[in-house]
Amino acid sequence: MASPGWSARQGLITAASVVLAVLMAAALGLEGLWWAAISAWVVSNPDFAALWRKAAMRLVGTAVGLTAGYALAIGLEGVPAFQALALFIICAVGSYQRFASRYGYAWFYGTITLMLMIAVSIVETDALFAFAENRFLEIACGVVASAFAHAVGRPRGSAVPPPQGAASQGRDADLDLVHLALVAGVSVVAMVALWSWFDLPSMPQAIGSSLAVLDKDFASIRVRARQRFLGCVLGAALGLAALLFELDALLVYATVLAAGIFCFSRLHHGGGAQSYIGTQGGLAFITALVTDGGPPAEVLPVLERLAGIFIGVALMVVVSMVLAALHRRPRPVQAPDAA
Repeated sequence: MASPGWSARQGLITAASVVLAVLMAAALGLEGLWWAAISAWVVSNPDFAALWRKAAMRLVGTAVGLTAGYALAIGLEGVPAFQALALFIICAVGSYQRFASRYGYAWFYGTITLMLMIAVSIVETDALFAFAENRFLEIACGVVASAFAHAVGRPRGSAVPPPQGAASQGRDADLDLVHLALVAGVSVVAMVALWSWFDLPSMPQAIGSSLAVLDKDFASIRVRARQRFLGCVLGAALGLAALLFELDALLVYATVLAAGIFCFSRLHHGGGAQSYIGTQGGLAFITALVTDGGPPAEVLPVLERLAGIFIGVALMVVVSMVLAALHRRPRPVQAPDAA
C-alpha cells in the first residue's frame, strides 16, 4: 500500500516535471540545467494547491534575492569586511524569518539567492548580471515545468493543510530563533571564508545544503544531517551507476533520469520520518546526472558538487553543536535552607 501523498501517478508526474525542466532550459540555450531540474524537483507536490503556493514563493523569493543581491554585491564590491557582514546579516535575518513568517519558503530561497549573489561577486563581479539573469530563467523553467506537468496529470488532491507560519510562542521561542539565526549567519560566513581561502568545491551546493538542514530544534539538525548524508550517498551511488549507460542518446538519458526521480519520489512524497532521505536522494541523483551541458562528460565535476553538499552539512552541524554548547546556561546553585 502506498504511503499517503504518493502514488505511481505522482511519481510519474514528478519525473516528467524534472525531465521537462531540463529540456526547456536546454531549448532556451541556458547553461544551468541543474538549477532547472532541482527547481522542478523541490516544487513538485502531491497537493496541487500547495504546489502553486511553493511555485509562487520560489519565484518571488528568487527574484527579490537576485535583485537585492545584485545591488548589494555592486555596492560592496572590493570591501571584504562589509561583504562578510552583509552575508551574516542576510543569513541570520532570512533564517529567522524562514521559521517565523508564513512565507518562510520565499524567505528561504530569497536568502540563498542573496548569499549566492554576494559570494559570486567576490570572485566574478563582471559575470554577476549574467549569473542573475540565467539563474532566474533556469529556476523559472523548473517551476513552469513542474506546474505544467502537475496541471496535465492532475494528481489526486491531498488533505495536507496550508502551511502555517511558525509564529514565535513567547520569549523562549524568540530566543531559540535568535540562536538559530546566529548559527546560520556564522555557518555561512565561515563557509564562504573557507571556500575563498582553500578553493573548496561547489559553493552553491554547500550553501544550499547547510541551510537545508537548519531547524528550530537543534537536535533535529543532526537528524536531518544524517538523513541528508544517507540520501546523498544513495542518490550519488545510483547516479554514478547510471553513468554506465550510454547517456549521449536523448531518449536513454531522459529515461534514466526519469527512472531515478520516480524511485526517489516514493520516499520524498511518501511522508514519514524518512522522507527527507528521499528528498536528498533525488537532489544527489540530479546532481550526478544533470550538468551545465546535460549528461556529465566526466566524473570529477560530479564528485566535486557532491563534496560541496557534504561540506555544507558538516560545517552547519559543527557550528550548531559549538554554539549550542556555548548557549547552555549552568543551572543556578540554590542557597541552603536557613536553619
